Amino acid sequence: MTERKKTVTLNKKEILFSQGQDVDGIFCHLSGLAKVVQKDNDGNIRFSRLVLPGDTSGHRSLFIETQYKGTADVLSDTLQACYIPKADILYLLSNNASFAKNLVIKISSELIRSEEEQISVKEKTVRSRLAQLLSELCDAHSDQINDRQFLIKSEITKVDIASFLAVANETIIRLMSEMKSEDLIGYEGKKIVINDLEQLKKIASA
Repeated sequence: MTERKKTVTLNKKEILFSQGQDVDGIFCHLSGLAKVVQKDNDGNIRFSRLVLPGDTSGHRSLFIETQYKGTADVLSDTLQACYIPKADILYLLSNNASFAKNLVIKISSELIRSEEEQISVKEKTVRSRLAQLLSELCDAHSDQINDRQFLIKSEITKVDIASFLAVANETIIRLMSEMKSEDLIGYEGKKIVINDLEQLKKIASA
């Protein structure tokens, strides 16, 4: 059974799974970035989230839905993920107590994270939430340039950032311009450079 678990490698803009596709497994992300986007019948985005290394995608539809509720596509140049078929997961849940416990912990952790994000929308400023997102990107997906600066390894558009934070594009453009003028961030081509991670984390926790 474990032989069917496999590591897949995808390139930028390739799709892990599509909204409306029959659920056939989950992806445990090893490296690279992805986003999961759910759209309504008119094509408007209802929900968008960033998937970082260490996260899982596809599991939210695994047990209660027959089809994926969103589309997951690759943001980074390449992405590696471990794919586990649905049949194997159901077998392990029935026959492997340790696996079942770890999966419950994983799903519970994501529920807590989702609740915290909802609270954050109500209680934190957009600037604080943006600083938190940039800090998480830096921690999970960056190369250290020197003792102060970190380069986010993938291009993340302001449109995507606005979508993740559920705010207007213009708001993100303005806030990132302010952060650049404060020397909190910079750019190398189209990639974001974190100039002051410590200060960003202070803003995120405010």
